[in-house]
Amino acid sequence: MVYHAEDFVKPPESADSMFMDKHMNFEDSIFILNVRIRMVQDMLILDADPDLFLSKTMEDLAFVDRCHESLLSSLRDNERLIERDEQLYNLSESERLFCELLFELSHGETGFSFALDQVMRESVSSMRNKSLERRRSIGDVIVESRNSNLEPVVSYDELHELLSG
Repeated sequence: MVYHAEDFVKPPESADSMFMDKHMNFEDSIFILNVRIRMVQDMLILDADPDLFLSKTMEDLAFVDRCHESLLSSLRDNERLIERDEQLYNLSESERLFCELLFELSHGETGFSFALDQVMRESVSSMRNKSLERRRSIGDVIVESRNSNLEPVVSYDELHELLSG
């Protein structure tokens, strides 16, 4: 079987359709992604047969990558979300786990690591770079959020005017 980089990193026919519903449960979505990441980590630890699982594992990694991107985009755009910062921290932690998994996959001593061809290694490396960039972006969004929370919603003059009226 021949693999191409686009087989692993292309978005599904409608990647955004997963997230079209404006009501999204970020916490549960991130939890499920973390379970999927741990499942792949467990496969590496158990040294599962790459002939059976490698193709599906690459699809799963690309899926997690796309979901992380979509979740970050939604969190970035939804500035008024209650517990937004907490979900950004959760997403950052999920990205950290994902980065560690991708590094382990590309540099490890498992059957999966040895089974990766050049295109797969490039795909894993690309996903890892995007994940690192998203973590930096999450940090920037958190800093922006903190800075905007420090600004008063009502200025001193406006408050004085409201209270004296």
